[in-house]
Amino acid sequence: MSKLILLFCLSILTQTLSAQQFLWTTAESTELKYIPIENVTSEVLNFYDFYDYYLDASGYSKSNFLKKLERYGESIENWKLLKKRIIEVEELTAFALKDNLGEGSVILIVLISKKGVDMVTFTNNFELNVIDTSPYDKQKFERWFNSLLN
Repeated sequence: MSKLILLFCLSILTQTLSAQQFLWTTAESTELKYIPIENVTSEVLNFYDFYDYYLDASGYSKSNFLKKLERYGESIENWKLLKKRIIEVEELTAFALKDNLGEGSVILIVLISKKGVDMVTFTNNFELNVIDTSPYDKQKFERWFNSLLN
């Protein structure tokens, strides 16, 4: 989980990263591929079909998420900027990025709202606490993910 939080920190701080590939965002004022919030679930379900597992890192309040980030954030050059960006989000904003942590690619979906931060990571690597992306559970996953968007 700490790798994912560090990846998230890096992704928020910069708009163009050499190791990460931004896939899309719901923020209109960026140079990244824009998708409407209504299409997020559809885009996420494409990852669900492609990857074998996902990790649920949802349910952080902004304050708790920032406390967890402090372990990594204070060593990041633009810690104050990262903290400010997270705090300032008022409307639900989602983005997806792809990275390779050395054991294959991962897709990180981040949802930031006025209330908190939710993350879902897709991977083909079996790790502690991963959840199978079974076709039998796809509708259940879709309902759960939609609950994060409300």
